Amino acid sequence: MLRDLLLKDYGLDLPIAGGSGRNAEDPIVIDTDSLYLAIEAQDSIAACLFGGPQHQWRLVAKRPDPVRPQRECCHYEIRFIDGEQLVAEPRQLHFDTRRLKLPAGRSTPACGFALGEHFGFGLPAQFGWLHFERMGPSPSEPAGLRLNYGARQTAVELTVYPATEGPITEAGLQAEMERALAALRVEFPGLVTASENKSANLRYASFDAGRQFSALALTSYRGHYCRIRLTLTESAIGQDFQCLMDSLSAMLSHFNPKA
Repeated sequence: MLRDLLLKDYGLDLPIAGGSGRNAEDPIVIDTDSLYLAIEAQDSIAACLFGGPQHQWRLVAKRPDPVRPQRECCHYEIRFIDGEQLVAEPRQLHFDTRRLKLPAGRSTPACGFALGEHFGFGLPAQFGWLHFERMGPSPSEPAGLRLNYGARQTAVELTVYPATEGPITEAGLQAEMERALAALRVEFPGLVTASENKSANLRYASFDAGRQFSALALTSYRGHYCRIRLTLTESAIGQDFQCLMDSLSAMLSHFNPKA
């Protein structure tokens, strides 16, 4: 059983039963009536099955089964290098969700989490190819949180903290960006800015750090600044850079929804 394999190989004791999930006739059975535990289990299963050291993966969609009530199919994309060729392949996992008692035609939502009453909003566990790893108090912003997301050869540190000077303006955003850049230059003396970009609710800079790509982005969301520190390891390749840029675009789109 998949549950036993995940417990043995990854130490995960998930609320699941049933089959492999490879097709609709052999679904993974969600063995809990907690929606939160169910979607967390779905995400954990995908990470174990698709998140190998040379792979990148992301959830593309969740769709209810049009024929079998209380079943859903989760659609994923994985990317990996085969020789010198980038390969992108679809994957599916089928789930029996009857214990959740979802309304007809509804599927489970994507995995996410709340930041707490102080913030008043939550965040997705996935931004593009990036997946949530951990969260804790920000060491640099007393009222803020630091969230870490990661993918193959990729690390992203998202710091969310409230604006204290009133409504956020372009001038305020620029001042916060300059403060963040000054802190980086203290941490990394001689840091040279390679490129910059800005719009009404975005400041972005990438840096000349030798073989290691490094960048900083700043935007705002619901009265909070969102500072994004992006880093690729020295062994990263073009595939990793493209996935990072796709993921940054997804993150910025979340913080700047179209009206």
